[in-house]
Amino acid sequence: MRRLLMALPAAAVAYGAGQGEGHEQSLPEVIMHHISNGPVEYAFLAPFAPFLEQWGISKAVLMMLAAAAILIVLTGVFLRVPRAAGAAPQGMANALEALVVFVRDEIAIGNMGEKWGRRFTPFLLTLFFFILTCNLLGLVPGGFTATSNLNVTGALAVVSFFTFVVAGMISLGPVGYIKHMVPRGTPRLMAPIVVVLETISLFVRPIALMIRLGANMTAGHIVILIMIGFIFLFQNVAVSIVSIPMAVAITLLELIVAFIQAYVFTLLTALYIGMVVHSSH
Repeated sequence: MRRLLMALPAAAVAYGAGQGEGHEQSLPEVIMHHISNGPVEYAFLAPFAPFLEQWGISKAVLMMLAAAAILIVLTGVFLRVPRAAGAAPQGMANALEALVVFVRDEIAIGNMGEKWGRRFTPFLLTLFFFILTCNLLGLVPGGFTATSNLNVTGALAVVSFFTFVVAGMISLGPVGYIKHMVPRGTPRLMAPIVVVLETISLFVRPIALMIRLGANMTAGHIVILIMIGFIFLFQNVAVSIVSIPMAVAITLLELIVAFIQAYVFTLLTALYIGMVVHSSH
């Protein structure tokens, strides 16, 4: 993958030289344009461009607002529909409730126990559904994957960071939270070194969350654009016989990745919280 990306600029330059000065953008420029955050470019929002620019609403911000609106509508319509007592949910309500139960039982309670799991279930559900919706919006034609932007994933990681730090202080107390960094039986001479290592580990966790989500959601889109771009790069329709099926296959894989990455981010957050609240046992 790395070698392919390094070869793209040279190939694009050769292609541009062969086409003369009439070409508008090289393949790497097109890829960067689609995967990088920037101003909103939808034609139906053109009249609102000054307002959007004034408030700093970029493609990522617009997709996050859209994700929030979609979740409000879905939860408000399908999870609050009255039904007869004991009746099983159907359709979309059944799918949403299945995901809610999975996050509550397998992720929250499974990693934090009954008491803390139920307390943090709303937070973990918010993380899971928001990340999942942002991931899926990136697969919609004309959409943008907000979670491929490190500013977005960094903000989510910071929220998770303060959540498991505050949870630890509430569970153990400020002094107890500091003490838990040194495992029992650690020699006194080694204690300062262990505290330093644990502190570094504490700050590495949100960085890992940020980079993992952003990198995974960016990589697939780059590969899809490369596969489609080969048709224009080589100026040969026959290339589409191979590139289009591969692009479709990777798109289907990205659909699975969208769920996996939402699950992994939520799982790791629950795991970090559980490690702190149960460190006294």
